[in-house]
Amino acid sequence: MSTGTLDPRADFALLRELHDEIDRWLARPREELLRVAPAVSGWNSEQHIAHVSLANELITRNLKSLIRGSGPLVLTSGEPVPGALEILLSGTVPRGQAQAPRMVRPPDVVERAYLIEWLAANRQGFAEAEAQLEALERATCRIPHQVLGPLSAVQWVRFATIHTRHHLAIARDVLAAR
Repeated sequence: MSTGTLDPRADFALLRELHDEIDRWLARPREELLRVAPAVSGWNSEQHIAHVSLANELITRNLKSLIRGSGPLVLTSGEPVPGALEILLSGTVPRGQAQAPRMVRPPDVVERAYLIEWLAANRQGFAEAEAQLEALERATCRIPHQVLGPLSAVQWVRFATIHTRHHLAIARDVLAAR
C-alpha cells in the first residue's frame, strides 16, 4: 500500500483533538470515569484511557525507531496481514474481536498521577514525530503490530488515531450506559 492514501498530518491533528478530549474527561469527577457497564465493556472509562495511553507510549517509541531506521523491533521489509490495510483505510477497529496484549492492559486501579504523566509523554512523543514528518513519511522500515503485522511509520500514526478514537468511543458508551 502506498502511504499516499494515508494522511499523517490529519492523523496528528486528530490525535491532538483526541488528547484534548481526554483532558476534558479527566477534569470530570473521577467517580464518573470509574463507573462500570459490563454490558458494554469489562473496563471502566478510566481504564480505556489508561489502555490507550499505554499503547500510545509504545507507538511513539515505534515512531522514533522507524524515523531513526533502527531498533530492536525494526524490520527492513514486510507487509501488513490481509485485512489490516482495510482497517487502516476505513479508520475503524471492529469491536470485541481482539484482546489487548498484556503489556498494554490497564491496571484494575489506575493511578491518576501516572495516567497524567503517560498522557503528557504521549503528546510530546507525537509532537516530536510530527516535527519530523518528512523523515516519518520517507521511513521504509516497519515494526510489527501483534494483530495487523508489519506497519510503516505512517501506518502506525493512523493506527494510533483509530485505536485512540475506538477506545474513547467505548469509554463514551460506558459513561452513557450509566
